[in-house]
Amino acid sequence: MSSRVVSEAIHDLEVESFLNVLYIQRMRTATDRKEVLRIYKAIFDKTPSINPYPRVQLNPAYLVVGTAAIKRNLNQSNIASEQLKLLPEIRQNLEAVAHCVQNKWLCILVGPSSSGKTSVIRILAQLTGYPLNELNLSSATDSSDLLGCFEQYNAFRNFRLVMTRVEHLVDEYNSLLLQSSQEALFSNRSGLVSRWLSYLNKIDSSLVENPLFFLNDSETLSTLEEVVEDLEQVLKEGVLPVSWSKKYLEQISKTILQLQTHEKKQSTKFEWVTGMLIKAIEKGEWVVLKNANLCNPTVLL
Repeated sequence: MSSRVVSEAIHDLEVESFLNVLYIQRMRTATDRKEVLRIYKAIFDKTPSINPYPRVQLNPAYLVVGTAAIKRNLNQSNIASEQLKLLPEIRQNLEAVAHCVQNKWLCILVGPSSSGKTSVIRILAQLTGYPLNELNLSSATDSSDLLGCFEQYNAFRNFRLVMTRVEHLVDEYNSLLLQSSQEALFSNRSGLVSRWLSYLNKIDSSLVENPLFFLNDSETLSTLEEVVEDLEQVLKEGVLPVSWSKKYLEQISKTILQLQTHEKKQSTKFEWVTGMLIKAIEKGEWVVLKNANLCNPTVLL
């Protein structure tokens, strides 16, 4: 097969993919969709092929829906099959959204309440293993809710943030460890997971009695710092394909140090608190803005 034939085939596939998205996502009425097909035939002199029930295929590396393919996030992939309801009538919408994700396009889902818009996104996120952040917008939503703002210093908020980040890294490490075929690696490093679980148990019981106990318990923050050091050692060894970087671990250690040197006078200080939208973007997670039509247009701009 010549390179020209391959190039033309790829071009036809890209045009067809775009047509699928345009046909399903942008054209809201049957008349509009019929007009799209007419224009396509007039321009390309060929009848477009729109599969109403595209095939869904799942392999260790990719999720394939019709002509769209999305690389899966293996570190976070956790599919609960009993929660997936891949009904035939949603596959066409699933393919259109998959094309948007594959091409990194903004995707706008329009439809009445309870028509399955959010369900399609949830299923796609579940199949690909990407964390999904759902933000409910309203007329009261402000840009600071999405981007962030300055707030009074809160030691507990920072402690909870560090705990969430470390827990995310340990979960990823544990997932990679279980997938590893190296028994020596598993035996040497499984203690990190056990120590973390014991630490969580201690934290949960202490928080019930006093939410700010960690300020007076140096051992709590020291143990947390030791876990971060172990994660840094995992990164240095380079045996497991971890997603975190040395800079990211340094940011966590810096926050722990701030908690260790916390003083009461710091309660009068203000700090920048990043909004959920920015947090999700920084971590490469998915975001769905629900009820965007209710939000002030200036906020979305």
